[in-house]
This record gives sequence, C-alpha cells and structure tokens, in this order.
Amino acid sequence: MAPPSSAAAPPATPPRSARPARHAANWATPAARLLLPADSNRADWLAARRLGIGGSDTPALLNESPYQSLYGLWLDKTGHTDHTGDTDATRRGTWLEPHLARWFTTTTGIAVRRCGLLVSRTRDHLRTTPDRLTADGGVLEIKTVGQFAAAAAEWRHGIARHAYLQAQQQLAVTGRSHAWFVWYQDPTPQLRGPVDRDPDLIDKITARADWFWADHVTTTVPPPVDLATVTDEELALRWPTAVPGTAAEAAYPAHVRALLDERARLKTDAKHLDQRLGDIDRALKAFTGDAETLLVDGRPVLTHRTVTARRFDEKAFRAAFPATARRFTRPHTYRRLHIPTSRKKTR
Repeated sequence: MAPPSSAAAPPATPPRSARPARHAANWATPAARLLLPADSNRADWLAARRLGIGGSDTPALLNESPYQSLYGLWLDKTGHTDHTGDTDATRRGTWLEPHLARWFTTTTGIAVRRCGLLVSRTRDHLRTTPDRLTADGGVLEIKTVGQFAAAAAEWRHGIARHAYLQAQQQLAVTGRSHAWFVWYQDPTPQLRGPVDRDPDLIDKITARADWFWADHVTTTVPPPVDLATVTDEELALRWPTAVPGTAAEAAYPAHVRALLDERARLKTDAKHLDQRLGDIDRALKAFTGDAETLLVDGRPVLTHRTVTARRFDEKAFRAAFPATARRFTRPHTYRRLHIPTSRKKTR
C-alpha cells in the first residue's frame, strides 16, 4: 500500500469495529537480530548506528531528504561529521514518544514494546531502531511535527514521504509485516495505518544500501554529484577552495554550453523584470503621494510608510577604533562564480 496523498485524514480514533481482533502477541523479528538493547546508552547507540544505514537515513539514501544529501550521509558514515548533539525538536520528540506510544495502545487496543537497535541477519550494514514493535506483528513510527514544518501538510493529507520510507526500511530489516504511524501536532495525535510492506520499494532500498555501502562507505570514495539534488552546502563541503592556477576540461561540453546559454537568457530576463518591477513600484508610490495607505474603491491595497532604520557604520567604527576592528575581524573564505562576458571583435 502506497502512502495516501490526497485522501482525507482518518479520525484520530478508529471505530471499534475497525480495531484488530486480539491474538497472541507477535514480537518476532525474523529478518533481524538484536545488536543493542533498548536501554543502551546513547553514545553506544550512536556509534553502532554509524556503522550502518538506519531508518532515518533512508530518505537521504534515496535522494529524497530535504535535510541531508547523499554526500552528507556519506560524510556521516565515514566519520567526517559529528551528529551527537540534540536539537529542541529531537528533545521534544524523545519526551513525547512514550506518551504517544501509550496513546496508540489506548486508541487501538494493540500493545507495544521497545526493541533496541536491530541489524539485518544478511546485511550487517542495514540497521534500524523502530520506535516500537506492535503486538500484531508490525512496527510503530511516531512523529512530532511543528505547525509550520513542510511535512505538516503531507501528514494532514496522508503519510509524510520521509516517514513512509523510514517505515519500509524498518520492515525490510525486521521482516515484520506492516507499519503504524502516530503523528502529533499540538493539540491532537492522529493515527495512520496499518500500511503493508512495499516489496518494490524494499528491493530498491536494499539495493541502494548495498551499492552505497560497498562502493562508497567501505572504499571511502564519495558518491557522484547528483545535479538534480545538489545543494550549495554540498558543493562547499566537496570543494571548499580552488587549487590556484588549475583548469578542468568539461566532461560534457555540450551540456555546459547549454547551461551557459540558458543562464545568459535568464539573467537578461531577470534584468528586464527588475526594471519593470522598479517602474511599477515608482508608479504606485506616485499614486500614494504623501499618504500612508493607498485605497482602491475604499479598500486598502498597499501602504508606503516612513521607516527609520539604524545601521552599524562599519567604516566610521574602523576609523575610530582600528585596533578593536582588527581584533574582531575574521577571514571568510568562499568561492565566487564569475562568467566572463563574451565580446565581439571589432574590425
């Protein structure tokens, strides 16, 4: 079952007739073995997690994460970064998780259990820590979502894509049959699921993990750049400085020429648009005159208020306090893109 995208969100509490019948509890993880128990300390868990691909790594693995690139994942797994610190969001999620797990059991009648860090019996680089196992043979993924988070809209209409990918990775590693989701946005938890295993996606996740681990983590060779997903942050991490005096021949010259031509057209269009926007703004200011608000048919359509801004005068400060200015000046290294303007030869 694919994650719903446009169906209305189900009610927070399913009707009693929809609740599963009681059966003997199923806590088995036939495809995984226990690597660390649930009460292990965080430092040990982080160290063991770094030695494999976890559920939360899966969106980045598939180039579907808005928070991390495949290159960022490679940096993490090869020990080039330190992600041991918590954020306010992760601390909030950790604090709410047991409460939402109890809400799930109260709502569905299905018991849950913590399980610790699990590792695939056939792939040591596939690891996962489901938030809970469910007694009906599934896993439970719990998400707390900020009001303005991009994922909030996905949850309101179904299941957020990153959570769906994470749950399918958990099913791949554990061998369990389905996933439940609880997502919380103040003030009410919401229930999603159950969602069955997605065999095609699971095959894609495992194949991608095998390739990434064998070809890039084990060899410490960074993954190739994906032009469709590359970010400024990734480029700065890959190539923070230029080697002076060097030049590189384009691997795909036709593609580079096409990009340069498109860029030149867009720059020209942007210049014309900026000029037209300036003309429009000046005309609107003229219509407003010295009034603060401009009305159309008695309804306000814009304001043109007087604003006083106080700006730090760096030039004056440096002249008055040169030693202090030097003390607090730090070098900032970055790379500047420059494309020379072609000039026609004159006769």
